[in-house]
Amino acid sequence: MSGDEFGDLPVATGIPLKTPAASPAAPGDEDLPATVLVVNWRTLTNREAAEAWEKLADWVGWIYRRYPLPDDVIRKCWYRHGGVVEELSALHACWQASFDESDSGYGPIGFHERLELARNRLRTLQGSCGEDHVEDRIRDLPFPSDWSDWTRKSHAHPKPDERNPR
Repeated sequence: MSGDEFGDLPVATGIPLKTPAASPAAPGDEDLPATVLVVNWRTLTNREAAEAWEKLADWVGWIYRRYPLPDDVIRKCWYRHGGVVEELSALHACWQASFDESDSGYGPIGFHERLELARNRLRTLQGSCGEDHVEDRIRDLPFPSDWSDWTRKSHAHPKPDERNPR
């Protein structure tokens, strides 16, 4: 997938992708507050999620073109893989903190080190996707039948007469 093919993302998702700026700053990130906003996808309202998707899609499009990352690191269907979204969201937060003007100077190299570490995780999280998207196998962890007993006993404070005698 070339940078041009990645530009098809807004058509597939309905998320507008801004043209990347000529400077290292990603589009839309110029007005970020000094504190980095970490995205907790599990707790977002629909409105917050729409805003988070737009910011993330802008940044992913920018980083894909800026570095340029191989097709197997960020695929066209990246947004359809929950783990990839979480990883890219974490990288985006790291990037914001690393390039903040309050950083002492180590942030940019720290971000690049983390980006390199994330490459293999991104490849793994996208599973067997290639030219065609393959849905993630979503699994539910079975709720153990002994949960209540276990949690009650595992954190219970023993009564004085139940303690180990000396």
